[in-house]
Amino acid sequence: MTKANEKHRRMELRKDIGNRIIDPPNPPPYNRGAKYLVAHACFTCNKSFKRSVENKDTKHICPQCAGVAYEMGRNFRAPRKNDKKQWEKVKRLYAAGYRFFGSGTHDGKKLPEKLSDVEQFIKDNKNHPLRVAEPINISELK
Repeated sequence: MTKANEKHRRMELRKDIGNRIIDPPNPPPYNRGAKYLVAHACFTCNKSFKRSVENKDTKHICPQCAGVAYEMGRNFRAPRKNDKKQWEKVKRLYAAGYRFFGSGTHDGKKLPEKLSDVEQFIKDNKNHPLRVAEPINISELK
């Protein structure tokens, strides 16, 4: 008998009497990927900040004014704090159901750059890929 065969025979004897129990390997835990932060905006103080969105039912609070912070999406780029027209544009788009998700490449028309173009854009683009939420009354946004 060779040395390798003898070792194998002894290992089998140990297994048979219960001294050598080999547990199958545990599969690695499922990797859910990185936890991303999503941009939130407060329309009261015109500030944007990022928060995690672990629970969709959680209302986020603005750290500046303690008002409601609305989830804008991962691709949201906030205008300057003192640019009132751009914040009004963002507010109207949010109220119309537009969110800033995705990679930025979509088949829809580019979002308007000026406040004066928003109303016509909303009328013309009812099925835009970034329009993912139901429209709400703009007076509900505080």
